[in-house]
Order: sequence, then C-alpha cells, then structure tokens
Amino acid sequence: MLCRQELDDPRACISEGKAVTSCALDFFRKVKKTCHEEFLQYATCLDKSSGNMAFGNCRKTQGVLDKCVLDNLGIERPDYGYFTRAKVHSTEREAPPKPIKKEYPDATPGLPEDYPKPPAKYGSRFHWLE
Repeated sequence: MLCRQELDDPRACISEGKAVTSCALDFFRKVKKTCHEEFLQYATCLDKSSGNMAFGNCRKTQGVLDKCVLDNLGIERPDYGYFTRAKVHSTEREAPPKPIKKEYPDATPGLPEDYPKPPAKYGSRFHWLE
C-alpha cells in the first residue's frame, strides 16, 4: 500500500502486491486447517447477532478463535489501536520525490486609498452605523 501511494503507479508495485496476497492466502489456509470450527462459529455470530455485524455481541466467540489461533499458529491478536499507530518501514526502494510547491503570483492588488467609494445601493450591511 505504501508503494502504490508513494509511486502513484500500481504497475511498479505488482510484485509486492503478489507477496501480500500470497501471505494473506497462506494465513487463511492455516486458519482453515487448524481453527475451522471456531472461525465458522465466529463468522456466524457476526452475521446473525446484529444487523450491522457489530463485534460487541461476539466477544466470547472471538476469544475462542483468538485462543485457537494463538495455540495452533502462535499469532497473538494485536492490542486495541495497533493499526492506528504510525509505523516506520525500512525499504530498499528510494524515497519518493518531494512534491514541488507551486508558486502563484500575488492576488490582484487592492484599490488605491483615494478611489471613490459611492454609498451602497441597498443600504449598509452594518445598519447600526447609519
């Protein structure tokens, strides 16, 4: 995802995308092999316990699935807020170029001080000054 965002060209990131997809498929194959029943129970709970698939009603089945994944795959569920924290990634890819700041000429100059200012046609906006 960083590659696509940095380079703004999805063709340059196909190999990284394939690696991510392969990793995700491998993870779900392992989950299906070791924790299939727990996963189905959790998915059914999410599907049928509320209209918007809220997690709150399924915390017990989520705990059962988490324990199965931890015991069989050795993967622990990340703590709350893990995916919202900034992370530093090291890469061999060169840093993207900084965007060039566009220079705009100044706005049109204002009216000179001695320019005639006729009274407003429909009265002043500041009626309390009149």
